[in-house]
Amino acid sequence: MFDLLKLQQLLPREMPPEYRRQQEVVECYLRRMGRGFSADFLEDFWTEVGRLMALESDHAFLSGLRLGVDLSRALDPAPPKSPRP
Repeated sequence: MFDLLKLQQLLPREMPPEYRRQQEVVECYLRRMGRGFSADFLEDFWTEVGRLMALESDHAFLSGLRLGVDLSRALDPAPPKSPRP
């Protein structure tokens, strides 16, 4: 049987350099937003963005879980046998 733990070696452990560059671009916009909006508005806005990101995170987790189950089924298509009394 295939060792699923070997797949972890293929996954990146750190964010790519493009992420840091994009983060700097976003920070520039955040500074501009801070000068143009009230603190209350920004607090409400980021609260809602956080809620949206939590929903995206939950969706990504469930998609990954579903993919893992599908992969497990593909590697061992025989259904589990129930013990008989």
